Amino acid sequence: MNISEQPFYFQATIKLLLFGLVIAFLILAKNILLPFTLAVFFTFLLMPVSRKLEHWRFPKILAILISIVFALTVFVALLYFFYSQILSFVNDLPLLEKTLTSKIDSIQQFISETFHVSRIEQKAWINTKIEENASTGGVIVLGLFSATTSFLASFALIPIYIFFLTLYQDKFKEFVKLITEDDKNEHTLMVVKKVSRVSQKYLVGIFLDVVILSILNSTGFLILGLPHAILFGVLTSLLNIIPYIGVLIGSTLPILMAFLTKDSMGYTLGVAAVCFVVQFLDNNFITPYVVGSSVSINPLTATLVLVGSSLIWGIPGMVLCMPLTGMAKVVCDNVESLKPYGYLLGEEVNFKEQEHVQDIILKRFRKKKNS
Repeated sequence: MNISEQPFYFQATIKLLLFGLVIAFLILAKNILLPFTLAVFFTFLLMPVSRKLEHWRFPKILAILISIVFALTVFVALLYFFYSQILSFVNDLPLLEKTLTSKIDSIQQFISETFHVSRIEQKAWINTKIEENASTGGVIVLGLFSATTSFLASFALIPIYIFFLTLYQDKFKEFVKLITEDDKNEHTLMVVKKVSRVSQKYLVGIFLDVVILSILNSTGFLILGLPHAILFGVLTSLLNIIPYIGVLIGSTLPILMAFLTKDSMGYTLGVAAVCFVVQFLDNNFITPYVVGSSVSINPLTATLVLVGSSLIWGIPGMVLCMPLTGMAKVVCDNVESLKPYGYLLGEEVNFKEQEHVQDIILKRFRKKKNS
């Protein structure tokens, strides 16, 4: 008797056990899988570049190397930009510290007058909380440093992964043909191409989205005279990649900077208005046009995937969760037995697709009933 003939509770137990093993594997193999997954995405992104170079009569290996060097040059340029901006920001830290102290004194005075809690009691409470969290903070900092070091070590392997993934792309196509039935070869390759196009479209769209938002945010902050406007404009746009949470954190940083550097509350509200207007334009015009529907995932699925990926792979998992889920949806939409899952993941209400899914469920129910 095979698994499909077993009782429902037995099948459900087996599936839950397999799901738990997959999650455990993803957590334990994080340092291997995370850079490899990033390499796969960048391979899809750089593949058109290497193909174009091959079309211009460049040798295949040289074309791949040039595309990788080009990507590394862009990455190093971005790192240098942030390094120079952060250095400028660090130079202003003493002034910001004085301003922060003044703001804290004002808040303490307000609490003292409103809630009749003396400043001495407030400082005693703050010191108690600092002592309670000092040991925990040290562990967090040490863990963060360790994780960053291991990630940077793994990150060095990404160009190597990209090189071999691009070099052996034809070999992978033949492998797909060998492991699938002859009458399904073309369909399987079509699904792989769709997955590749989804990742390419998403990555290119996200890159253009970040560039456009950086220009809009930086322009708005410069007009208002926000210190380090370009740094906060770019940082806010980059954090926008992380669904939901990134928008909140990215908007909080320039608003906090405005609150610390200016006495007028209207100035802080002006910075908040820039963040709101740019986000409104992004949600309603920029993202639908630039990114499109390449990753059409409904909000419930996106939220669950975001929380789950953050627990498994941390911040990189939050960045990668949407394109990975979009790729999974493409696979589900093109595999007959997985179409109900693709329908569940998607956000569109397609009545023809809905009827098709209902037919699949009805056929399965009749098959089980007859057996």
